Parts: sequence; C-alpha cells; structure tokens
Amino acid sequence: MAYHYCGTEKLNPDVPEPDARHRILEAAVELYGEYGFDTVTLKHIAQHAAVSAPLVIHHFGSSAGLRQACDRYVAEQHRKTKTEAVHMSGPMPRNYALEIFQAHRHLLKYFLRAFAAGGPEMDALFDKLVDDSLEYTAEAEALGLVYPSAEPRRRAVIMLLQAFGSLILHRQMKRHLGASPVDDSPESIAPYMEAVLELYTQPVLNAEMYEELMHSQNQHTQHHTEGTSS
Repeated sequence: MAYHYCGTEKLNPDVPEPDARHRILEAAVELYGEYGFDTVTLKHIAQHAAVSAPLVIHHFGSSAGLRQACDRYVAEQHRKTKTEAVHMSGPMPRNYALEIFQAHRHLLKYFLRAFAAGGPEMDALFDKLVDDSLEYTAEAEALGLVYPSAEPRRRAVIMLLQAFGSLILHRQMKRHLGASPVDDSPESIAPYMEAVLELYTQPVLNAEMYEELMHSQNQHTQHHTEGTSS
C-alpha cells in the first residue's frame, strides 16, 4: 500500500507547538480514515504532519493515546458542526451542507474505519456522540427547530445509528442512489440528502395507527412483566 505524504520529517521551528499538535491530529485522522488503524504507524503520521516522530510521542504518549485523542477530536468536530447549524441565523444557505460535507470528508472516513474496527474505543466514541447530540438537539428544541421527544436519548441513539449506518452501507447507497459520501462529490449525494430531509420533515406513519401500535406494545410489555414477576 502506497502512502502520499506532505512535507518533510523535520518540524519547522517557527511553528508553535499547539499548531504542531493540531497538525498531528489532522494527519492521524486523515491517514487512519484512508488506510485503517492497523496499517498506519506513528512514523507515517509524523511524516504526513511534517514533524518528528518523537514530537508525536511527546504530545500523545503512544499509538493508543493518539487514537483516543483522534476520537475526541472527530467527536468535537462533529458536535461543533451540528451546533453551528443550530445557531445559524436565517435560512440555511443552499450550499452549506455541501460545503460542510466536502470539508469534513476525512472525518466521515475516520468514523467509517472506527465503526468497522469496533471495540471499547468505538463504544466510548459513540457514547460521546450520543451525549453531544442530546445537547445540540435540546438547543434546537428551544429554538423551535426540532420537536420534543418523549425519549430524547432513545431518539438520539436511533438517529445516530441511522446516519452512521448509511455510512457503513455507502456502497449500497451508491448502487441505489448513484453516489457514495465516501467516494463521490458532495453534489452527487443530493438524492440521499433529499430523501433524508423528507423522512425528517414529512410524516411517514399514520399518527392514529402509531398510537394504537404503541398502546398494544405497552400492554404486551406490561402483561409480560406481570407474568414474569408472579
């Protein structure tokens, strides 16, 4: 597998250390997303960030420490993007979502690799995404942008599962909708975005049928619980 790096292994002495740390994180997220966690080494990341390998160790301690920092970094970028969208005054510009998508493609690829890898790191990352989602969704509710939910955490989990589940199935998305968020231009995923917006803004289920279904389910659950306790 061939890697393509930018810069040299020497860190420019004029670059402040916080900037070097940010460059290391960006390089690590990009390379992990492109090639996976088991293939990329700290040396590869140092070369891509144009720093020395010891500086990576200085900032993050180890590969595990860097991975944890990357998880926190991508989660923070995701939260920041969502929060900015909530706080945007006036109608959202037509190309806003496409610009965000283009700028954050490397984050999508990182999420895809992280979800595929699984493990306790993925559990912690997903938990963070859920907690962040509750915060910016609550702000959206206060602004009248989102309807309240009887079960906010459940809704947050389901929405994240659906959003990132589609990322994992991006090849099927391309087969049926003509484009993949991982491989293709932001403009080409318009059919997917339109379908998602329709699902979120237009009713799918008949409200009366839904209430009957939930009432029946609650009765079944109550009957099962009483039968188990007796």
